[in-house]
Amino acid sequence: MRKISAFLLTFILFFGVFTPVYSSYAMPTQTNWEHAMNASLDFIREAVVPNPVVGSVGGEWAVLALARAERVTADDPWIRAWLTDLERMLAEVDRITAQGHNIQHPPSAGTFPGGMRRWTDFQRVTLALSSLGLDASNFNGRDLTAIYNTFVPVNDRHALNMTINVDTFALIALDTVPHIGDREQFINHLLETQHSSGTWSLGTFDLDVTAMAAQPLARYYHSDPAVKLAVDNVLNWLRAQTFPDPESTAQMIVLLTALGKDFAEEATYYVNWLLRWFDSASGGFRRPTPNDPVNHMATEQAAYALVAYWRMRNGMTSLYDMSDMFDGGGRTLPTLDLDVGLIGLIGRHSDVRPVPITQASRTFADIGQSPNRQAIEALASRGIVNGRSETNFSPNETMTRAEFATIITRSLNLPDIQTAAFADVPSNTWYFRAVGTAFFYEIVAGTSDTAFNPHGIITRQEAAVMVSRAAGLAGINNELGNVEIINILSMFGDYRTAAQWAWEALAFCYREGILGDYEFYILPTEPITRGEIAEMVYRLLDRANLL
Repeated sequence: MRKISAFLLTFILFFGVFTPVYSSYAMPTQTNWEHAMNASLDFIREAVVPNPVVGSVGGEWAVLALARAERVTADDPWIRAWLTDLERMLAEVDRITAQGHNIQHPPSAGTFPGGMRRWTDFQRVTLALSSLGLDASNFNGRDLTAIYNTFVPVNDRHALNMTINVDTFALIALDTVPHIGDREQFINHLLETQHSSGTWSLGTFDLDVTAMAAQPLARYYHSDPAVKLAVDNVLNWLRAQTFPDPESTAQMIVLLTALGKDFAEEATYYVNWLLRWFDSASGGFRRPTPNDPVNHMATEQAAYALVAYWRMRNGMTSLYDMSDMFDGGGRTLPTLDLDVGLIGLIGRHSDVRPVPITQASRTFADIGQSPNRQAIEALASRGIVNGRSETNFSPNETMTRAEFATIITRSLNLPDIQTAAFADVPSNTWYFRAVGTAFFYEIVAGTSDTAFNPHGIITRQEAAVMVSRAAGLAGINNELGNVEIINILSMFGDYRTAAQWAWEALAFCYREGILGDYEFYILPTEPITRGEIAEMVYRLLDRANLL
């Protein structure tokens, strides 16, 4: 095997100092990587309050990073809260399965809970459990590996499970302990789907996907010539690429550390490259540029990449080789109290999940005098709303229908549903998934059968209707009788100017205090402001016990 030092020497002789193509940022002053690792782990632990949840930021990847850094065990209260949430979600899967639904071939994408419906969901949970020394093949009597441990030809899979990431993480998850499964078939599939350039993709070029797809092959690099050839092709391609963000850089580090100490020098280079996005003030990592805000997902990936590097430097097993956690048979699952830490109403849709705080004390310069300040800060700290800029929220400006669809789906932590519901919401727009998700869960409807009018300014009555539908998903009874509707709305001098399709929703919002009844007029067709929308969503989440 060619040594990394030889590679670097050859590269320097022909091209000069080894620097990625992406060079619009000067290399930063050297930051101690161990300090960055510990600070980012602190950020992950402290930013997610009150508890981590399955299938969200601060969930499985946070558990993995902290456990592989030897910061937590299964008995840690923070981890126990995640395990409890996992048990609740799996109980919901059990309930739906008992109704005769097959998770391998569900009648629709939304049949099973959003955090546990794809193979990758079960693979991600396997990684987190294995990092704690817990056996995913026997979690309270359930074999969580059974859903993905048998190789199924891509064309025979449900649409949820057709991407290359499914095969990548199937092999990674199976090899954590190891578990029983079709390793050879997954390896062969990865080799067969590799492009001649050495890459893999999710339909288009994707740097992260290529680096991740090579990671499970690293275990077989020194023993299988075909795998070695494939990985060498990957490395040759990756070394020539731009690494424009912390996530892609993190995946390169995980790959190199999995390949072993022969790649330590190259891994060190990418660790130093990763540190350009580190924010020493918060302990998080910024993205996509070093001048942008700290991003929780980027921080999780950077943290576990630094943990992978730390483990290599200290002669420990690699990030995804968790055999060290099963020396002597693994750990015992602690007793879980399902009534502790329960968030949300009993009648909520199983896909409605609390959104954890990921950026405490988030605020904006222009909301100091806003009556909606508390609501804006609460939602911004959870990533539900963003400002018009890093410093300004613009609470008195209006909001489009697409923006509102994005906020309301984020507020309920609904899983993305990619569906082409409207002709004026093309798949290449930033709001495609949000509108598709909101339509799937019947929170929004179109202005016609084929149009959504995404850039239309949302009115007060439209906002009330959407919030009322979201409340129903969250488990709040949003049905009112005609007498109750009239009794509530007749307090307002202009209620007859509201569209009748909005009457029940408006009455519901006033009854629940989501809209304030201290004004004499509803102004149903007037645009609603960003600050007022934040207030409505905040009050909805408060009523739904999701804060």
